[in-house]
Amino acid sequence: MAVWSDLLNRFDQSHLLLFIVFVLPGFISLRIWSLIVPRTERTLKDELLDAFGFGLLNAVIAVPLFGSIAPDQKWLAYALAVLAFILLPALWPFLIDWILRLLQAVNVIPLQSHNAWDGLFLRRDPYFMIIHFDDGRRIGAYYGSQSIASLYPNSGYIYVEKLWYLDEHGKFVSEIPDSKGIVLRPNDYKFIEFLAAEVPATHGEGDAERQ
Repeated sequence: MAVWSDLLNRFDQSHLLLFIVFVLPGFISLRIWSLIVPRTERTLKDELLDAFGFGLLNAVIAVPLFGSIAPDQKWLAYALAVLAFILLPALWPFLIDWILRLLQAVNVIPLQSHNAWDGLFLRRDPYFMIIHFDDGRRIGAYYGSQSIASLYPNSGYIYVEKLWYLDEHGKFVSEIPDSKGIVLRPNDYKFIEFLAAEVPATHGEGDAERQ
């Protein structure tokens, strides 16, 4: 009985160690990554592979770090374990995303967008917009830092923070007083024109003309 108990304890300890080193950090990284990078629904198999990849990346850095320091005090060892297997995994997605954006900015890799809509709004530039509807109506709008455009897999939904008056020629006249913007779904509009906006629009100041 003692032999079986000893084997069971070793089995549990080895699996717990694997969980702490690979599985837990991997799923922490994957969860953070899914919050900052839009993704479709994925199968459990794909999730496990991605989590293992993140976990392996973290283990390459964290295990040597933890082993080289090897603190004697229990509280210091616990703090180092939290850093190595919880905090570091939470930081990897941000670092990877930053590196990818940097490589995209210098044209080393193409923009990681699923469609033209995503590619446009991933640039995070401000725009003046003319929104056209099926019935021929059109409205002017300003898309700035407070505006939101949904990305894949829900591309097409948009919130613009300010509405503008347009004249009969489609020129921007002035901002609509007290405008808090508008939310639009993909089926609400026909198409959108985008105009350059180098500085944020302020109430009643300046106008934007179609180029």
